[in-house]
Amino acid sequence: MISDKKNDAPKPIKKHEKQYRKYTVDMDAAVTNNLLGLESPVKYLLQNIKINGLKKKLGENVKVTGSDKKDKQKNVILIQIEQNMKFSKRYIKYLVKKFLKRENLALYLRVISNGPSSYLVKLFTRNVE
Repeated sequence: MISDKKNDAPKPIKKHEKQYRKYTVDMDAAVTNNLLGLESPVKYLLQNIKINGLKKKLGENVKVTGSDKKDKQKNVILIQIEQNMKFSKRYIKYLVKKFLKRENLALYLRVISNGPSSYLVKLFTRNVE
């Protein structure tokens, strides 16, 4: 009997890299006007993002990083969430607004949607007559 199969050895199993959804928060206006640094909101988000009802238990599911000055996009916070996690973009806006309120900057800065996966922290100007 001659077997038609050329290779009887089992195929190696490929490990799939985790797929992440990426959200960005552009804080350039606040940082360039010296209202705050980029490290404090990154630290706040790391401490306060809840996964399955628990804070500070992000593990490999969520990554929060601030951009370096060498990057093209300066003063941007990048939040990467694993694809199969239940997580909304609105929750990021809620946390950023809560941070601004805690730092007493909510009167001067607004959080505005900038696209389907990004927010922009913008200076709020009033017309004074």
